[in-house]
Amino acid sequence: MKTALGGVALSLLSGVAAAGPVDVTFSVSGTPGAWVLDFDVTNNLNPATMDVYFFGVELGARNIVDSPPPYDPNLNITWNNFPYGGSDTTYDNVWTDGTSAYASLLPGHHLSGFKALVTSLDAPSEVKFFAFGYAFGEAYSGTDYFASPYNPGFEGIARIPSPASLALMGIAGVLASRRRR
Repeated sequence: MKTALGGVALSLLSGVAAAGPVDVTFSVSGTPGAWVLDFDVTNNLNPATMDVYFFGVELGARNIVDSPPPYDPNLNITWNNFPYGGSDTTYDNVWTDGTSAYASLLPGHHLSGFKALVTSLDAPSEVKFFAFGYAFGEAYSGTDYFASPYNPGFEGIARIPSPASLALMGIAGVLASRRRR
């Protein structure tokens, strides 16, 4: 019975937690007309040295309120991926790794603190994002990018993690820990 429940929980979890090359979620705080969105970027790229050095979201207005070090919100004010093979979306909140090392968000890690203010009455539940990776001459091995395998670009939809997916992750963790005993 435990094994069957564990298998069901893990199969449900795998559908919920399927990882893309770059995954983005966000949390919301504040009040109507003054929502602060805190984006969490997870790097699932390969090779192991491919940093996510460039990230942005489309919110309808530029209103960055915080940045994780060393990401600089003023190196690029807006960005459009169309010339590089991406969508013709103008991303109005953009952060760039301000170092030349490009090692601030390596594969297997995530970083939050990319914060922007939204002045709508309702907080958004989805936000368009883009991200670029770079690894000093090493190529990305996937085929799900635009631009170049040496500087791959990705676009997607960031969402607030649902309570159901968080609960499934907790159940799967409990079942996995019980099985190890």
